[in-house]
Amino acid sequence: MSRVLSVLNRHAPSDSPAAGVQPSPPVRRTSRAWWRDARVLAGVALIVVSMLVGARLLAGSDDTVTAWQATRDLAPGAVVSPDDVVAVTIPATLAGAYAGGSGLPTSPLDRPLLAGEILPTPADVTPGDARWVTVPVEPLHAPVDLAPGERVDVWATEGADLGVVPVPELVLEGVLVSEVAVDGVGLGGEYGVVLEIDPSDAADLLAAARSGGIDLVRVPAVTR
Repeated sequence: MSRVLSVLNRHAPSDSPAAGVQPSPPVRRTSRAWWRDARVLAGVALIVVSMLVGARLLAGSDDTVTAWQATRDLAPGAVVSPDDVVAVTIPATLAGAYAGGSGLPTSPLDRPLLAGEILPTPADVTPGDARWVTVPVEPLHAPVDLAPGERVDVWATEGADLGVVPVPELVLEGVLVSEVAVDGVGLGGEYGVVLEIDPSDAADLLAAARSGGIDLVRVPAVTR
């Protein structure tokens, strides 16, 4: 029986490696240092550049100021309202040439302003440079859509004598309209138009308004 077991053991398969064959060495994975990976370096460089650009933009924000940009065409003499402009930023070096964004100027424009233009610094006005006179105007003796900021020629027509056709006379040219009081209609249907004039023209305008009818003729705006 022992001989049979000895023979079986001799012919049974063995789990041990074949004689004379060396086992394969374990696979070793080499790890590359991250600072040698080109993709990692490119990503780090991109982050650094983005940080520098952001810091530059933040630092440059101190070099700008707020100004006003016109959203529509504005006539000379118009007083700018919040609906006429929008706040924008401009380089601080140009701050002296344009109206600051802390508040809208209260003085009328001294020239036409086109949509998209930056509101300029208000011109200095010396007290006594202008006078404001209200003249009565009958309906249909002025443009129906007359508005503040426009300019008009003032014509006066004296009362007609019997059998004499009155001849209109030019009193003032290119007068600035400051206000049109269409809500304040007088007994004869007249409404008041406030005109900004030179002090030396006040006597002529007042005399014309008292001696006859006033006609206002619109002067086309000339942009530059």
